[in-house]
Amino acid sequence: MDAHEDYVWPRATSELILLPVTGLECVGERLLAGEGPDVLVYSLDFAGHLRMMKRVQNLLGHYLIHGFRVRPEPNGNLDSEAMVAVFGSKGLRIVKLSWGQGRFRELWRSGLWNMSDWIWDARWLEGNIALALGHNSVVLYDPVIGCLLQEVPCTDRCTLSSACLIGDTWKELTVVAGAVSNQLLVWYPATALMDSKPVAPDRRVSGHVGVIFSMSYLESKGLLATASEDRSVRIWKVGDLRVPGGRVQNIGHCFGHSARVWQVKLLENYLISAGEDCVCLVWSHDGEILQAFRGHQGRGIRALAAHERQAWVITGGDDSGIRLWHLIGRGYPGSGVSALCFKSRSRPGALKAVTLAGSWRVLAVTDAGALYLYDLEVKCWEQLLEDKRFQSYCLLEAAPGPEGFGLCAMANGEGRVKVVPINTPTAAVDLTLFHGKVYSVSWALRGYEELLLLASGPGGVVACLEISAAPSGKAIFVKERCRYLLPPSKQRWHTCSAFLPPGDFLVCGDRRGSVLLFPSRPALLKDLGVGGKTVIGSGAPGVGSGSGGDENASAEWGPVSTLPSLHGKQGVTSVTCHGGYVYSTGRDGAYYQLFVRCGQLQPVLRQKSCRGMNWVAGLRMVADGNMVILGFHANEFVVWSPRSHEKLHIVNCGGGHRSWAFSDTEAAMAFAYLKDGDVMLYRALGGCTRPHVILRESLHGREITCVKRVGTIVLGPEFEAPSFMQPDQLEPGSEGPSMIDIVITCSEDTTICVLALPTAMGSARALTAVCNHISSVRAVAVWGIGTPGGPQDPRPGLTAHVVSAGGRAEMHCFRIMVTLDPSTPSRLACHVMHLSSHRLDEDWDRRRSRRRMVKVDPETRLFLLQDSGRRLQLLAETFHHKRCVLKVHSFTHEAPNQRRRLFLCSAATDGSLAFWDLTTVLDHGSTALEPPADPGLPYRLGTPCLTLQAHSCGVNSLHTLPTHEGHLVASGSEDGSLHVFVLAVEVPELEEAVGGAELVPQLHVLEEYSVPCAHAAHVTGLHILSPSLMVSASIDQRLTFWRLGHGEPTFMNSTVYHVPDVADMDCWPVSPEFGHRCALGGQGLEVYNWYD
Repeated sequence: MDAHEDYVWPRATSELILLPVTGLECVGERLLAGEGPDVLVYSLDFAGHLRMMKRVQNLLGHYLIHGFRVRPEPNGNLDSEAMVAVFGSKGLRIVKLSWGQGRFRELWRSGLWNMSDWIWDARWLEGNIALALGHNSVVLYDPVIGCLLQEVPCTDRCTLSSACLIGDTWKELTVVAGAVSNQLLVWYPATALMDSKPVAPDRRVSGHVGVIFSMSYLESKGLLATASEDRSVRIWKVGDLRVPGGRVQNIGHCFGHSARVWQVKLLENYLISAGEDCVCLVWSHDGEILQAFRGHQGRGIRALAAHERQAWVITGGDDSGIRLWHLIGRGYPGSGVSALCFKSRSRPGALKAVTLAGSWRVLAVTDAGALYLYDLEVKCWEQLLEDKRFQSYCLLEAAPGPEGFGLCAMANGEGRVKVVPINTPTAAVDLTLFHGKVYSVSWALRGYEELLLLASGPGGVVACLEISAAPSGKAIFVKERCRYLLPPSKQRWHTCSAFLPPGDFLVCGDRRGSVLLFPSRPALLKDLGVGGKTVIGSGAPGVGSGSGGDENASAEWGPVSTLPSLHGKQGVTSVTCHGGYVYSTGRDGAYYQLFVRCGQLQPVLRQKSCRGMNWVAGLRMVADGNMVILGFHANEFVVWSPRSHEKLHIVNCGGGHRSWAFSDTEAAMAFAYLKDGDVMLYRALGGCTRPHVILRESLHGREITCVKRVGTIVLGPEFEAPSFMQPDQLEPGSEGPSMIDIVITCSEDTTICVLALPTAMGSARALTAVCNHISSVRAVAVWGIGTPGGPQDPRPGLTAHVVSAGGRAEMHCFRIMVTLDPSTPSRLACHVMHLSSHRLDEDWDRRRSRRRMVKVDPETRLFLLQDSGRRLQLLAETFHHKRCVLKVHSFTHEAPNQRRRLFLCSAATDGSLAFWDLTTVLDHGSTALEPPADPGLPYRLGTPCLTLQAHSCGVNSLHTLPTHEGHLVASGSEDGSLHVFVLAVEVPELEEAVGGAELVPQLHVLEEYSVPCAHAAHVTGLHILSPSLMVSASIDQRLTFWRLGHGEPTFMNSTVYHVPDVADMDCWPVSPEFGHRCALGGQGLEVYNWYD
């Protein structure tokens, strides 16, 4: 490795951190949030909106922020400026902040003071600050000169798990310490006879059976609340704790959390708790649960704050998310389940079906054939009609539409359908459509222009009825437009239908689980040039009152496009058209995004709902443009938000196998169901949405396992996202066109996130999340990067193919397309199309276990991607390593007058590296593949070209870089060592090949160096930036630069990053103005940049 010119040492600076939020505090109308060593400042009163004002970076050095304490002002005014003590771990810093007139400034900051022990709490005392330390001692600090004034320990020098300081002066300072003995120790530092003399505890309080993690004191009511490892919250009557010798009484023992409780906060009328189960509970002081806030993912809620005047609760979680919730007392206004008291002597018969006409009218039919209406404004039942022909069997379905749009359809077992105007039931229209049972009915509405009713009869025949109203509005006309024929199946009827805009097609779902596309008018088949076939049906044409009938009534039209068994055997539950896509749901626990192109349905993406919701009943688009999922989770009806990962509404209805109906309007959401012979109704004012605000989106609920940069999008000034940073705080070069890096992250929470990382704003936006995997996602690869309109399209955007792999031997291939969308905060939108998937079946797993008898998978597999990723085929495998393979890396070799060669390097747990030549693997008659050992198995890769023992244990990172000498290869191991060598590739000349045999390249190691103790832990990230520079990352939280080209790699400098347990790293050059960027993924995400 020849030395190049002297390299200027790079200095890496952190520009973005997404870590667990560990501290929150409301200061006037501002919110302070601690994320790692950074402070995020939010404004809560900016024109009625919430916005981030500023990120103060690296305020606490290498420590994580755990809390803020604001110095009380004599006038109580904190709207313009505040003096704040920021503490965490063993660090403390005092800062003076100004935020008057919507402009943030940092006026002054002290030095970073390092304590000798962990800081559990801090409190301002007449200009000084008292600190409660980890081994039950208190120190008094002067924040101006930064010196220790006094230190008083307790006689019980046990390790603390929490502490709370009470009082405004040193004389009345009270310490409530949570000891590891599960006790509360109350003592008074001012009672020390001399400085540093230990003070005995005044009181010991027992009750918890686990470690106490948090406590909160409410002076006005003399209450103390504690949160513990035993999953409980206790409320204690303690009186004035500043007075020694008081009595302590346990007045509340609250169980509501399913895991450890991390935080607790007492308010005048509420008690707030949050824990490891990602739930924030609102209690009364009597121990009654009033509200439950769910939405955070992962391992819990770490921070809690409250704004009593605004009735807000703010939570920060391990998922990097910050959410604001509204305290609204005992449940939501107008919400709850109520019985409508149908049972009466004047209403004989048992209820058979129920439906909703809007959110304030309920329809029910009995086994006596009577149809009843319940109006929530009148609050009484009214009989609309009675028809004995609908006694034993009756279907009931209300037409969709706005409030007051009153139509419903009834169907019986004799092929009869009755369309009933709710306001004028005497104008009902009867039709006999079939000679047998009507299996299902559904409505399809196209704006206010067209309304269709579809009814399924015997033999898979679906009658399409057109409904229109008389000019007077007191009568309706029903005309049979055409008939459709479903594909053959055992249970052959449709379950749902919807118009496909602009209205030329109908999308239907059937009981077989298929999604079908029919022409809304058969005459459109010829006009659109879509081929469809007709079958002369045997069903009877529409007869009876109001049936028009025409030449199409006896023709049964087949679908022009079919996606058979898309949702499995349980059937399709709903179809919805929105934004140019078709969304279908089913009882397989999934919902699909579909696209219609040239009259053909094409699957785009399959998404899973929340865990345990195996019956997805439908979806709705809410006013803010987001989607909510309706479904059944065990015996509960759930409204779930994929964006916030939150169950918005939960109704314990007993399951979806009974008659039920759902309606959602801007005014209210309603859910009606039958139970115990009565109609039960759940209503919530305001629709499906919940009154909470997401201050910052969550990233992943678990550790990030892989980070991969896709590409960069350059936006002109007209497309830039709005920035709230002041002009004098913008980075150099940010006034020009903005560059946004598109990065993909994978996680153990089974999701894949596509992020937008602007180079100048220091922020991240989640564009979309893919949830196809059933287990953790461990690796991702990107290929085929381009632009949406091709090389000639000047519009900014990006397309790429992505392959993800994870647990359960599962792989998915999908295509992402990032385009401009001015309506989104990031000005970008990401569209995902799922292409193919692969998972080893159970037979292969049994065969593999029988042959190898090991629990891990010691194989390297080669897959073949065909048809632009739409086919994913297992081609070959090798058992060369006989140990678990940790890393694979491919690279190409190009030389003048030679064929471009493709090589694969694999690394295993024994520290060995193996290199294969895959150049001719797809050529006919290639010797790179050997025949399989058994018929039906994939090919076997041949002997590797080179095997090298680089480390003594597992290889966790691997990277290569082509040089003029060959290829520079670097690897990092679990023992913290690095191995760097130069690999030369020699390809024989054509005349050296004997008898036209295949040319086999020879690999040789020219130079080889090792750094045994490069890091103190596993080296999980490695990237060769140039022939003279390399960067490595480790679990020891060090980002280290190494100089190459002078023999053994030489240490240059190291930067401490804040992401624990880093699992992957990716680096890329941005531009001469912005240098390089590096993304580190582990228990969070951190982005660094440096200049060359």
